[in-house]
Amino acid sequence: MGFPNDEGATEFLRAFRASVYPQRWREMRAASPPLPMVVLGTGGDAAQARQRRRRVLDALERALASNDGRLVCYARPQHTPADRPGEELLALRAGRELCLQPPRHTGRLRLRDFHFVARMVQHALRLARDTGPDALTAAQLSDRLQAIELRNDLYEQRAAEPDGLPHHLAKLVPAPDGGNVLLAYVSRLLSQPLFHSLPRKLWDRRWGRRLLRSRRYGWYRSWMRLAHPASSVFDQVSDMIVAQSLALRGSDHERENALLELEKLLVRALLSDLDRAHPARFGPWKRRRRTRRVVLLDMPPHAEPEGRDAARFLQAYREAYRARGSASLFVVGVGDPQEYPEVPGQEWRWELADSLPVISQQLTDPPPEHTAVEAVPWVLDRRFDDAAFQGEGLPVSRLQAPKHRVGPRTEATALVVAAIVAAITSLLIIRPGGPGSGVTAHCLDGARVAHSTGASQPLTGVAAARDVLSDDDPAAAYRKVVEQIRANNELAEKDERDTRKKRRPEDRYVVREVVYIGPSPAEGSYKALAELRGVWLAQARLNSEAHRDDSRSRVQLRVDIKDAGKHFERAERIADDVVDRVEKTRDYQDHRTVVGVIGFAESRRETKAAARILSDHQVPTISTTASADAMQTAGPYYRPMAPSDNRESELAVQLAHKGAVIAEGDTEQDLTGSCETAARAVVVSTPDDLYSNEIGREFATKFNKEEPGGAKRLLYSGESGELLEIGRQICAYREENRRTVVYWSSRVNSFRSFLDSYANTKCAGRTLTVIAGNDITNAELNGDFKYNVPWLRLYHTAHVLPVGHELASSEARRYAANYAYYAGAKDKWRNDGHGPMAFDAFRVLSLAADDANGSNREDVTPSAVKSKLDSPIALEGASGAIRYPQSNPGSRPPREKAIVIERATAGDPSLVLYCGAFGLNEKTVTTWNPGQEPCPADAS
Repeated sequence: MGFPNDEGATEFLRAFRASVYPQRWREMRAASPPLPMVVLGTGGDAAQARQRRRRVLDALERALASNDGRLVCYARPQHTPADRPGEELLALRAGRELCLQPPRHTGRLRLRDFHFVARMVQHALRLARDTGPDALTAAQLSDRLQAIELRNDLYEQRAAEPDGLPHHLAKLVPAPDGGNVLLAYVSRLLSQPLFHSLPRKLWDRRWGRRLLRSRRYGWYRSWMRLAHPASSVFDQVSDMIVAQSLALRGSDHERENALLELEKLLVRALLSDLDRAHPARFGPWKRRRRTRRVVLLDMPPHAEPEGRDAARFLQAYREAYRARGSASLFVVGVGDPQEYPEVPGQEWRWELADSLPVISQQLTDPPPEHTAVEAVPWVLDRRFDDAAFQGEGLPVSRLQAPKHRVGPRTEATALVVAAIVAAITSLLIIRPGGPGSGVTAHCLDGARVAHSTGASQPLTGVAAARDVLSDDDPAAAYRKVVEQIRANNELAEKDERDTRKKRRPEDRYVVREVVYIGPSPAEGSYKALAELRGVWLAQARLNSEAHRDDSRSRVQLRVDIKDAGKHFERAERIADDVVDRVEKTRDYQDHRTVVGVIGFAESRRETKAAARILSDHQVPTISTTASADAMQTAGPYYRPMAPSDNRESELAVQLAHKGAVIAEGDTEQDLTGSCETAARAVVVSTPDDLYSNEIGREFATKFNKEEPGGAKRLLYSGESGELLEIGRQICAYREENRRTVVYWSSRVNSFRSFLDSYANTKCAGRTLTVIAGNDITNAELNGDFKYNVPWLRLYHTAHVLPVGHELASSEARRYAANYAYYAGAKDKWRNDGHGPMAFDAFRVLSLAADDANGSNREDVTPSAVKSKLDSPIALEGASGAIRYPQSNPGSRPPREKAIVIERATAGDPSLVLYCGAFGLNEKTVTTWNPGQEPCPADAS
C-alpha cells in the first residue's frame, strides 16, 4: 500500500525528502534550529488505526531504504513488539537502530556516549526489575549502584565483549590457580595494578572528560548544572541511577517518573553523539554526513501500553529539543497523540495544519517563530481524511541520497598517500632562492556564452508586429514601448466595456490598474527602456491569456507609467498621488481601480520614502532591481524582487579576495594571462545615496574581515571636481600595492568621468581592476565603456544569465525568444537584467490578482491582492526561480534569488560566476570557482 492520497501528499513527500537531505548541510550544525516535529493523524477505530499507522510508516520507510540497504540512518523503534509494553524506553531502541546497516560507503555512526549510558541504564533496570530469589534488597541495590561498584560492573561488561582494548587487557591478568602457586602469586601481584586497576581508572577518567569536563561536549555537566564535578564520573551519575532504580520498585506514579528520567538521560546522550557526528566541508567521514537522522514514531492512543512508551519518548525529546545535535534529528510521528500527558513546566506548540502543503511549506521555509531560540518546540499536526486511505495510495519515491564510490577509510588512506606524494614532489621541484610571484591562477575572465535564443517567437494572441519595439535610438525605442503599453491598456478596457452588462460574472472580463514608477528616460533611456520592455512583454502575454480564458477568472492589468524624475526625485509625490487614487477608485471595481505598484529600479532615500508611503496606506508594491537591505524596512506591503545587498556584497568580496582578478602585469604590454587575488580594496561610495552607502559599507566591512585593515572608503558627494582627487588617491593606493581592487558603489553616471580622471594621473596605462554593482550593467551594454581602455578590468553584477546559457529555465528561454521577436535578436540590451526583473515583478502581481479574483469574483482590491501575496509563492521566473515564503517576514527578496557576475568585454559580456536558484526544478547553485567557494546564502 502506498502513502495516503490526501491533498498535497506528493508535495509533502517531496518536503519530507528535502528535510532529510537538505540542500545546505549547515542546517544540521549545532547552532542551527531543529526541525519542528511532524505528526500525521490517522483516525479510525483501534484496529483500523493500527493498520493506518503501519501503512503510513511503511511508506515513509520506503523513502529511506533501498533493496540492498539503508539510504540514511533511521530508526523505527516499535517495528518489533515491545518486551515490556508500557515500560519500554524507546530511546534505547532508537539509538541502536540508528547504528544498524549504515548507508553504503559512509562509515559507521558511532554513538559512544549513548552506548555507555545505555549499558548503565540497562544494568540498573536489570537489577531493579529482578524479582527472583536472588533479588537485591533496596539497601543492596543502592550499594551495588554506587560509584566504584557501578564502574567495576560496567567495565567487566565492556571487557566481556570480544572487541576493544579492555577485553585484551583482561586476558593479561593471570588466573588465581596454577601449577606453581608462588609464581602465580608473583605474576598476579605485578599484573593486577597494570592490567586491572589502571585500565579501570583510565576508563573512568576518559568518560569523565567526555561527559563532564569537555567544554564543548560535556553535556551531562551542563544538563545537571554541576558546578564542581567530581573526579569520577560514576560519583556523579550514580546518584541519579540509584534514585531512579529505587523508584522503579515504588508505586506506578514513581515508576513512570523514573522511566521518564532515564529516557531523558538516553535522549541527551544520543543528541550529544549526533552533535559529535556533525557534517562538515572537509574530512572523509564528515562530508558523508549530509543527511539527517530520522526517527519514525508509532503513536498509539495513550490508553494502550505502547502509547505510554511513545508519550514518554516525546516528553524526553521535548526537554532536549534545542540541545546540541537536535538539528540533525528529524522526528515524524504517526497516530493520535492528543491525549498524551505533558510534564509540568513543559509545553508543545501545536499547529494544526489545514493541509499537507502547509506542513511542506513550514518544513522547507519555516517562519521566524519556529526558529527563535526562546520559542517552545513546535509540532506540525495534520489529520488525514478517511477518504485518503481508500485505494492503493501514492507510490513513494526513494530519497536520492549522496552516493560514494569508496568508503571513508579508503578515501582517507588515499588522501594521506596523495599528500605524501605531493610533499615529496614539491621538495624535488621547488628550488630555494627564487622570489615568489604570488600568482594564484589564470585570470578569472569568465567565458562567453553562445548567444542562442532559438527561433524568435511571437506571443500567442498578440497582434503586435515583429520588431515593433526595435530602434537604435534609445529615446525612440522608449516611445515605442510606451505606445505599445497604451495599446494593451485600450484592448483591456475594450474587453471590459464589451462584457460589462453581462449578467453572469463568468461572462465578464475583470480589469484593474497597476502603476509603474520608473526612472526618468532623460537620465539615460536605456534603464527605463529595458524595464518597460519587460513590463510590456508580461502585460501583453498575460492579458492575452486572460482574454482567451473562457472562465474569465484571470485579471487583465492596464499599466499607468509614471516618470519619477531625475534620481527619483518625484517618487514621494507620485506615491501620494497613487494613495489618493487608490482611495478614490477602490469602490469602482473596474479598470480605474489601482491594485498595486511595480518599479523602483533604484534604492534611494526617495524610493524608500515612497515605498513607505505606499505600505503605510496598504498599497502592494513590488520593486524591480532595488536591492538595498534598508528597503526591506519600508513596510509589510513592500516586496523586493532583486537579491539583497548583503548577498551581492558578500559575493563581490569573495570575487576580490578569492578570485584571480588582479592582472600580474603592470601594463598592457606586461600581461601574462596570470592573475592574483586582491590584498587591498578601495571603496568609492556616495553617503547620501541609500544603495551606494549601504553596499559600499558592507563590502568594506566584509573585506576587512578577510584582510584586516585592507579596505579604504573614499566618499564621493557628486561634485565633478572630487573625481580627479579620487583618481589620484586610487593611483597612490595602486602604487603602494599593485594587488588593489576598486569597488565602485557610486552611480554609473560618474563612472566614466572617474576613468578619465584616473587616466590623467601618473598611473595612466597601468592595469586597474574594478568591481561594480548592477547599476552599471545596462550602461555597459549600451557601449558607454567600450572605448580604448585596455588597462581596465571591469567586473559587474547582473540579475540574469546571458541569453543562451544552458542553466536558463524554460521561462527565461521563452522570454528571450519573445524579446528577440519584438526587439530584435541582436538588440544590445538583450542581456540586461532590468527587463526580466520587471517582467517577473509584473507576473507576481498579476498572479496575486488572479488568485484574489478566483477567491471572490470581481472583488479584486489592494487588500485582496496583498492577502494573496502573503501566501507562499513559487514561480518559474525569467530572472530565475521566485520563491516567496508565507507572509514573507520583513519584506525579504525571493529565497536564494539568482545573482550573476560578468566581466565587460568588447562584445557580449563574459560570464564569470553565478549563484542562486535559476529554476524551480533545478538544484540551487551553491558554489563557484568551480565548486571551491560557497555561494552567499540568504539568512534563515
